[in-house]
Amino acid sequence: MSTQGNFKAGEFSIESLAIVNQENESVDVTDLAIGVRLYESIYNKFNTGLITMMDGLNLLSNYRFTGQEYIRISIAQKEGLGQEPEKKFTIDKTFRIYKVEDVKRPKEAAQIYKLRFCDPRMFFCRKKRLSKMFRGSYETILQQALIEDAKVKPQEFDWFEETEPKNIQFICPNWTVSKLIDYVVNEANIGEQAEWKNGMFFFQTLNGGFRFSSIDTMLKREFPVPFSYRPRSAEETELLDLNAKGGLNSMIKNFYIPQQFDTLRGTAKGAYSSMQKTYDPIRKQEVDFVYDLEETFKRGKHLSGHPLIRTGEYEKSLTTENQVDPFVSPQVTEVDIDFPPNESYDSNVRYDFTSSHLFDNEDTLGNDEVFQGYKSVDNARLERRALMETLQQHKIVVTIPMRTDITVGNVIQLEIPSPEVSNKEDKLNDGRYLITDLSLSLNIPKNEGEMYLECVKESYASKVSEVKPLQEVEPADKVD
Repeated sequence: MSTQGNFKAGEFSIESLAIVNQENESVDVTDLAIGVRLYESIYNKFNTGLITMMDGLNLLSNYRFTGQEYIRISIAQKEGLGQEPEKKFTIDKTFRIYKVEDVKRPKEAAQIYKLRFCDPRMFFCRKKRLSKMFRGSYETILQQALIEDAKVKPQEFDWFEETEPKNIQFICPNWTVSKLIDYVVNEANIGEQAEWKNGMFFFQTLNGGFRFSSIDTMLKREFPVPFSYRPRSAEETELLDLNAKGGLNSMIKNFYIPQQFDTLRGTAKGAYSSMQKTYDPIRKQEVDFVYDLEETFKRGKHLSGHPLIRTGEYEKSLTTENQVDPFVSPQVTEVDIDFPPNESYDSNVRYDFTSSHLFDNEDTLGNDEVFQGYKSVDNARLERRALMETLQQHKIVVTIPMRTDITVGNVIQLEIPSPEVSNKEDKLNDGRYLITDLSLSLNIPKNEGEMYLECVKESYASKVSEVKPLQEVEPADKVD
């Protein structure tokens, strides 16, 4: 372990902060930049960001800004004395500037404005259209489109999972590359035993490249350092590495919970149960597929193992209208009984179709297909929709010191003490969350920054109905 010296939490070093225009005129803007924001998300294909400038050189006119400029941002987190961060844990990206906004003149000889930028491949993916046939598995289709049409280099693929089936044939009907990516991500599957069917995501990381990853893989990628919500003292952290457990950069500076659940939306959006009616125009049959949250959680371990809601139990509509004494449990009356949330299939219904032998001349439906076309033969699309909604249910946003070794698509351990006097163990929430969104906020003049992590709870550590926290509370006279 190395000593910290005079390091500050969230401190970083800048290797490059330079802008170049279409005439190859470059300018270092390190001394002009006030702050930089960088964004990363499992829902976004490309990284984006913005830089706030205090400009006394009138760059907008002198460098002829038109939204065709490029900016290179190269930064690294601070390590211990005499240590350099590993290359894989640094951020070194070239972005394209596409927007100037909020131009203000606080001084006569200076102006403040923001430059928004994105990965240059976002332009190619939104304007390049494809009208051609693809064959193979979904990941090979995606790689082919990215390399041939989006100018992505093979070495930029950090993680690409194999998907099923292997013999897809797909005719892209003049879609943009961006729309093709969305189609592949929604349809791809890693197999029948996936924790969530059709649970694929495609995204770019700030300290690496592109990932085509399943939710199964993300729930198993655990960041090795836990983060705790308690202050750090100089004596405590003097001999600790900045980025190690208990170090300055493993501190939760602030947190808030924007939402812990929304069962009304979850029910309407199919987070707990839903139905799909699929019509086969060849057989002239309609087949029903259902999604049951409890059945899905029987496959795999998920994040913590158990649904975020009571399942398998009839819901009771209750009333407390006869309650008199506030210190006595109210008398409740069952006035209605409803299906369990995981069996209310009519709450969300999807209509689909499926076709067989689109790309061969077989005259018997029982024969194997050489290449498969559009198929809807199970509840995979229902599970995809349920997964996306589940990831919106239980959220927490934490603020930690800036560091460049964290990416979205990883599980993080958050040690946040209970607000109760008797700090008992929470048997439902084990503090493990999946990072879905990340924002870096860099104060350039001070060379220090913060990270905002939006994390979600995909499952609880125990069944809700089996945890009895009120029965485990010690009497008041025994609490210190």
